[in-house]
Parts: sequence; C-alpha cells; structure tokens
Amino acid sequence: MTDQTSQRLSLPRVLAFSSLSIPLAGVGLPLAVYLSPLYANEVGLGLEMTGLLFMLLRFWDVFTDPVMGYLVDRYRSPLGRVRHWILLSIPLLAIATYFVYMPPRTGVGPAYFVGWMLLFYVGFTLLQTSRSAWVPAIATTYDERSRLFLWPEIVSTLSMLTLLALPALLPLFGFELDRFGQVAVMGAVLLVSLPVAGALSFFFVPDQPVPGDQGHAMKFELKPILAALKNQMFGRLLAMELLAGTAIAVTAANYLFVAEYVFGLTGGQSSLILMIFFIVAVAAMPLWLLLAKRTEKNVAFRAATMMSALSYILYFFFGQVGGFWPLLVGAVINGAAFSAPIILTRSMTADVVEWHTSRTGENRAGIYYSILTSAYKIGSSLAFGVGYLMVGQLAGFHPGEPNTPEAINGLLMIFCLLPGVLYLGASYASWTYPLSRAMQMDVAKSLDPRGPQTLD
Repeated sequence: MTDQTSQRLSLPRVLAFSSLSIPLAGVGLPLAVYLSPLYANEVGLGLEMTGLLFMLLRFWDVFTDPVMGYLVDRYRSPLGRVRHWILLSIPLLAIATYFVYMPPRTGVGPAYFVGWMLLFYVGFTLLQTSRSAWVPAIATTYDERSRLFLWPEIVSTLSMLTLLALPALLPLFGFELDRFGQVAVMGAVLLVSLPVAGALSFFFVPDQPVPGDQGHAMKFELKPILAALKNQMFGRLLAMELLAGTAIAVTAANYLFVAEYVFGLTGGQSSLILMIFFIVAVAAMPLWLLLAKRTEKNVAFRAATMMSALSYILYFFFGQVGGFWPLLVGAVINGAAFSAPIILTRSMTADVVEWHTSRTGENRAGIYYSILTSAYKIGSSLAFGVGYLMVGQLAGFHPGEPNTPEAINGLLMIFCLLPGVLYLGASYASWTYPLSRAMQMDVAKSLDPRGPQTLD
C-alpha cells in the first residue's frame, strides 16, 4: 500500500514513545519558570549571575550536541540504533536532577550550579537527541511524522502542566511549601518518571534500520555537520527554531516576575494561569496539525507564530491594567499557538533527514536533530543571559527589592517587545521553506518503492 494517508502507527507504540516526554518536560519551562528564580533569588546567586551562568552553560551544551548526534548516528548495538543511548542517558539525568532540583539551602555557589548543570545537560541532550533520531525509522510519511511529534508534545505539555500546577495544588492538600520545596517536588516527579518512561520505550518501541540507510561506519568529522548547516532547507528550519525558541525562553524566564510585579498576582494565581495556558495549548495542538495537513507545515508554522506575536501586543496593553483576568486572556491566546512551532519544526526536520538519506545513503538524524536542539539552546541561553542582563541593567528591575514604576514598566516592555519581534522573524523565515508534501512523497518512494510500511 502506497497511500500515505492510510498508514498510521499503532497508538500503543506512539504512547510508549511519547512517555519519554515526561522527564524531558522537566527540562523545559519548569526549569526556566521556577529553577532560574530559585537560584537567582532564594539561593542568592543574583539575577545577572544566574542569567550569565545559564547562558554560558547552554553555549557549552551547543558544542556537545553535535558529539551526541555523532554518537547516536555512529554506534549501533545489539539493542538497535537508539535504545542503548536511551538507557545510558537515564542514570546520568537522574543523578544530576537530584542535585539540581534539590540544592542545599545554604552554601551553594556558582561552582555547585555549574558542575551539576553540566551533567544535567549532557544527560538531557543524549536523551533528547536519541529520541528525536528515532522518528525517521518509526514514522515514514509526511503527515505521520507530525502525528508522532504531536503525541509527545501533548504528553510533554500535560507533564509541564502537572509540574507547574504543583505550587498551586499542594496548599489545597495542606502542604505549604516554599520555593525550595516546590522545586524539590518537581525533581521527585522527574526521578520517578525517568525509569518508567525508559522501560516503556525500550520494550514497546521498535528500533529498526531506516530505509535508504546503508549503515556506513562513520568517523567523527566536521564535514557532515557543515553539510547539514549548508543545507538551505535545514537552514530555514534552524532560523525558525532559533527565533521561536528564544521567544519562548524569554517569556518563561520572566513570566513569574511579570505576573507578580506588573499584574500584581499571587504565586497561586500565577500557577493557575500557567495551568490554563497549557490546557489551551494541548487542546489547540490537533487544530494546528489539521491546518498543516490541509495546507503545508510551514504555512501552519507561520500562522502560529503570527498569532503568538499578536498576543504580546495584548500583553503590553493588558499590563497597563493589571490583574488576573487581563493576564489570563493574553495567556489563552498565547497558549493556543504555543506548541505548533515546536511540533512542526521537528516534523519538518524528519523530512529533511529523509531527503538527505535519499541522496547520500547515510542517515544523519542524530546530527540534524542535535543541531536543531543546539539552535533552541542558543535561543534559550540568549534569553537568560541577554534577557536577564537587559531586565537588570536597562530596565533596572531586581526581584526581591523595591522597584520603581519605571523599572516595572521596563520589565513589561522587554517581556513583550523581544518575543513579539522574534516571533515575527520566525514567521518571515518560514516563507521560503521549500520541502512540500509532494516533494516528500517523491523522496519516500525513491527510498522504498513499496511505499510506507506499518510497524504493527
């Protein structure tokens, strides 16, 4: 059967694969929203120092990503292409999670933070890269790849929703926790989910050769990395990922500050809005995939980023009013478009990997996804480093201290202007992305004339 629309992966396999998103979710927005303020304020590293350390760490992580991508592409095992890397990443990430999410209340300096965060990011990168490199093997059609990234994103968003909701839910059950306690609970959830997700993916997700991959033994060299970077299709994706990822990270890094100092919300109200934000994000995901299926993936991406840019205009005007409901309205609009860029760029990367394989006989999924991850991390590092520097030095805002109205308004300006401009840039970058559905179908047929095969 060659009709791509009729080929669907079994839902149990998709859900088993998606379970890896549970621990990965803890390295996303929860880390930015709660962990960075914890180390900046409660631990006492300071806003500018925390931002600088996050930036330097993520830039270092950028150099390790291609190495991880090479390792995933190069070294097979009797377990397959990917599963052994999943198993290795879990203990690394678990050990680092314990020390990062459960720091001592006193005596924590930059060395402690940098040391454990380095291990944390190594484990995270290995898990994320190997999981992403799995996709071209288990989803072989244009729309099926979007579906395979949809479910992990749903699981990821629900996981983030759970983690972010904990500060609001725990007091309802009689647990009054400070910021240290809240972050520690998040860490405990991650520690439990890591081995469970690893086991589900190991036993229920197939790990088989990719069509067209000749299985060459590859040496570590810069040539394939440079070739990926010179790929014009992939270059567009990197620009889209970098710009959208930076916008997301700027929002996450400053959300709690804006909610408290600009809109005047309590911690519980801030967490409640985040819960609603992610509920809306989950509900909207199938609609963006439907739009991508009816048009093209880059068209859906462009619509989502334009919608996100609009939400920051609303955030600015609502900030002049303040209060719970104005922030909630902005968050609902922003949340509806939140996940689409993440899903679509990863789905498009799988298409580009397949295009590369059809021309070289080499599956470079690990390298391509590691570079894509690097683009996101560069954006995240800039958001923390430059963003916190701008908030502290240009706006004159410092959490936990008396702030002038001018400083608070400066915080709001940076919170709105930076992400809005970045989303507009991402939208512009998507206009010339060339790999269409028709092109992908031709590529797939050149790799396997039988057409896409089910994995049941």
